[in-house]
Amino acid sequence: MSAQVESNGGSAGASESNNNCVKDVRLLLLPENSTDSDGNPASVASSAESHKKFIDDLTRTIDVGHVRRKRLWRVPWFILLMSFVQISLHWIASECMQKLLIFKPEWNVEYWRLLTYMLLHSDYWHLTLNICFQCFIGICLEVEQGHWRLALVYMVGGVAGSLANAWLQPHLHLMGASAGVYAMLGSHVPHLVLNFSRLSHRFARIASLLILFLSDVGFTTYHFCHNHNRNPRTSLEAHIGGGVAGILCGFIVYRRLQPTNQKAIYF
Repeated sequence: MSAQVESNGGSAGASESNNNCVKDVRLLLLPENSTDSDGNPASVASSAESHKKFIDDLTRTIDVGHVRRKRLWRVPWFILLMSFVQISLHWIASECMQKLLIFKPEWNVEYWRLLTYMLLHSDYWHLTLNICFQCFIGICLEVEQGHWRLALVYMVGGVAGSLANAWLQPHLHLMGASAGVYAMLGSHVPHLVLNFSRLSHRFARIASLLILFLSDVGFTTYHFCHNHNRNPRTSLEAHIGGGVAGILCGFIVYRRLQPTNQKAIYF
């Protein structure tokens, strides 16, 4: 009899424990209508608090073993914006708009042509090649040097390329982002010189940039010898002007990366 009573008691205790568990789960899933200290609903306050915790977590420093990792939210907005504008204009630009934006020798006081020609491309192959090159060359530079420094190098290279073309080939019109791409390629030289010991995969970077540069030189040489630089006509002057401007401007505006014992995780 006593054993039976104890069993019933145990069953009652287990039932009560289960009820408490169910109640706790329901409280977690369906919080009661309550307010915080400021009179706001608890659900709104909880949402705001969760949002704040998410933002804080993007920049907070955490310890993982013996390495301190800092989460950073850094997106190459300039490269993405330029690529988006160039692709969009290639689709929607009319003949009148192209005449307004292209660089031509008789530009007079239409100073915007020194830059806007980089937004236009002659065909899909020209557009695809420049978009791929500027993303491959510029994304890591923008992440490490910042948006405004890379934008300045890109624009200075574009202006230098158009002026070099106007000086050495005054009868040619100019379009395409090659001068800006060569400016970013040349600016890797000061970036590597200033931060060689602090860059990850530095030897792989040098190898890939050399392969890219030598491949373009080989293609340009073949195009000049086989096609006599026709269909399409390549502005070697704009390429060289943009590359030299990128090297010089990079030494002026690029900065030394600060040494740190934190390992950054870029999203």
